[in-house]
Amino acid sequence: MKGFFPVFLPALLISFGTAVSLGFSRFDYALILPSMMERLGWSYSEAGWLNTANSIGYLAGAAGTGRIIARFPVRTLFLGGLVLTSVSVLASGLVVSYPFLFLFRLAAGIFGALSFIAGSVLVASLFPQDSRRSGTALSLYTGGGGFGILVSGLFLPLLFAKYGAEFWPRAWLALGVAGLLLTWISSAASGGPELVPEDPVDSASWDPRSFVPALGGYFLFGIGYLIYMTYFIKWVEDKGAGPGMTAVVWGVLGLSVILSPLFWKGMLSRHSGGRSIGLSIGLTSLGALIPLISRSLLAMLLSALIFGFAFLNVPAAVTAMLRASLPRTAWGIAITFFTVVFALGQIVGPVLGGVISDWTGSLSSGLALSVLALAGGAIVSLFQRG
Repeated sequence: MKGFFPVFLPALLISFGTAVSLGFSRFDYALILPSMMERLGWSYSEAGWLNTANSIGYLAGAAGTGRIIARFPVRTLFLGGLVLTSVSVLASGLVVSYPFLFLFRLAAGIFGALSFIAGSVLVASLFPQDSRRSGTALSLYTGGGGFGILVSGLFLPLLFAKYGAEFWPRAWLALGVAGLLLTWISSAASGGPELVPEDPVDSASWDPRSFVPALGGYFLFGIGYLIYMTYFIKWVEDKGAGPGMTAVVWGVLGLSVILSPLFWKGMLSRHSGGRSIGLSIGLTSLGALIPLISRSLLAMLLSALIFGFAFLNVPAAVTAMLRASLPRTAWGIAITFFTVVFALGQIVGPVLGGVISDWTGSLSSGLALSVLALAGGAIVSLFQRG
């Protein structure tokens, strides 16, 4: 452990970008959503569409990144994407109009995808000849999303308890400012030529048809996990949890994400096929199932713990699989392709979960769909060969 931080400091610094591109931009919507629904009078479907807007933007950003990642320095795309993501998050606190909120959620998704993909390529390039260290670095990178969840969980529920539901615009403003601060911290990782892959992109060196099971599993994971992450806190509050308990549940989720690399780093360096992906998605399915079995506060905590432990390892497992299976020149385009498929699942998830919940009059039905999609994704991914 003595030499851990110097060796992995670049990955740790870059991981603050994941806190912005995933944590503040996407996941923390769940924490602010109950107050927005109360003040703005939304249905579950309207709430779901706003997170689907973020996913539509993520799809557009992923597709666009595939075209520009070979033309610009990767670190420039990473940091520029983070700045624009943070500004989009901040702007969500300046409007109350649904169309404008939709627009800013869309923009946050576009620029979040750009920064996340660029950051993945940067981290995958840190240790090109060392699969063990590369697996650790990838786990640290995706685990940064847990930092964004934890920070918001420590403060936002208590601020909502003090100021009420009308605090929601200031919550977005605070997250936007925090995103700009973390972008500045991440910029410290911009030194060193090893952070920017200089090899030309070789699109002919990979065949998507060889990864159909992993692509199918990733698509189903996108549907299932974002239903859970959109509506879980609303479900927790509907079951009677106060601000303190909400903060604890969300904080447990974030802390579990942060600590998860301690377990996953070894598996990512050993398995190049779909085993790591399937196991990770399977655990998220278990985490999503628990609230449907028990409504106790302990069940909420256990659900957050298990789900947080696994869900952000799925992108890391996908990146590790591609890194082990493909030449370095194909990493960028392959990661982008998988991200596009993932984004398609995320587009479907929140709005479908919201429509089903409105139709049945119960949020539990939306969570049940999340469990089914995640379980299916886990099974399909296991058929992926290394």
